[in-house]
Amino acid sequence: MAGVLAAAGRLADASRLPLYLVGGAVRDLLLGRSSIDLDLAAEGPADGVLEFAGRLSALPGWRLGASHRRFGTATLAAPDGLRVDLAAARTETYARPGALPVVTGGAPILEDLGRRDFTIHAMARRIGADGSLGSLLDPFGGREDVLRRTIRLLHARSLVDDPTRAFRAVRYAVRLGFGVDRSFRAALGLARREGAFEALSGDRYRRALEELLGEDDFERVKSLLLRFELLEDVCPGWVEGLRREISRKGRQRTAGEEPSGHVLASRWSSLLSSLSPSEKSAVAERLKFSRALRRAVGVPLG
Repeated sequence: MAGVLAAAGRLADASRLPLYLVGGAVRDLLLGRSSIDLDLAAEGPADGVLEFAGRLSALPGWRLGASHRRFGTATLAAPDGLRVDLAAARTETYARPGALPVVTGGAPILEDLGRRDFTIHAMARRIGADGSLGSLLDPFGGREDVLRRTIRLLHARSLVDDPTRAFRAVRYAVRLGFGVDRSFRAALGLARREGAFEALSGDRYRRALEELLGEDDFERVKSLLLRFELLEDVCPGWVEGLRREISRKGRQRTAGEEPSGHVLASRWSSLLSSLSPSEKSAVAERLKFSRALRRAVGVPLG
């Protein structure tokens, strides 16, 4: 990581572009974990950030992947197998619950941190010309939450704005072995009362769940889905049915006993196992299952 930061810091300094390491990489440094994905935020206009991404991609061992001029974001493959996500610092507003954000670029880094999902990801460190990292910027108490091993939302309306953060909270709790702050339930209740989950498109809903289903510890994934009743927003009664199914079968399955075939499809099958055929069809319709996924989990093609 040091070589990547040194190259980025040198070019950013030459471009007079304030550059910061943000998000999960800052969290992982506090945890003593290695990172293969680096998030970088630059204070500057979108065009300037994309020009900077182009200069980075010209360095040996670097390659530019996707880029989005409107948002000033780019993904790069860097040396040593690292992936770098670069973005212009920005703010986001939401016109209604569950809507995609309206993005405004050119924000200072502290405002950019305020748009993020959890306190543990709302930290930054300035990258120096030699790749060294400056002091920790931590406006929401993320360092303390890392030490407490706690996932905490930045504000009470976070899930109203983006209900997929509920699934990300579970994903990081499982991945990091963290707990979830008790304020999460109140934020979840507010999002439900304001219709945020109903407003979520089927594709966004399914992708958020599938990212979660990709975590190694599937038993804890299911446990937290049940604890926060996150499947109930898709199909009423799903949570109670799954609880009964788990109770009936017990917790005897191990990783080696997972059904053959694609892991994601087998995990969907496990979640859907307590539902009736009509309920499975309703879930598949709501979450916009592909024809291939419908076949894999035994849901009739619509």
